[in-house]
Amino acid sequence: MKYFKILLLLISFSSVSNASYYLPTRDICIEDFYAKGARFYYLHSKTNQWYYTNDHDHVHKLIPSFTYDAVTDKCTPPSFLMLGMDIKDFNFLLGLIGVIIGGIFMFFTTQLFMGVGGKR
Repeated sequence: MKYFKILLLLISFSSVSNASYYLPTRDICIEDFYAKGARFYYLHSKTNQWYYTNDHDHVHKLIPSFTYDAVTDKCTPPSFLMLGMDIKDFNFLLGLIGVIIGGIFMFFTTQLFMGVGGKR
């Protein structure tokens, strides 16, 4: 059971890591990008070839965490983007939930230790 939980955790992390970027100015999904000099290079998801443009402003317009579907040739956003949040809001909420659950765990753990220790 322990190995199953570790395997499930690794699978969930690997599904997050293979996300694409959405380039709204060209309405395409890209896998990777870099800027060198005055050019912006990107790896197109559909053709898997590198292209470049002289518009260096594309770096600030990229939206991460999209999923590219090769069958339908569409770039679909994640569910939290459909709710009107961006990636920073989503990560903040995940961190806040973690802090709340951690605080509850610490409170009940100290209560348990005080109960086991008994009264003097």
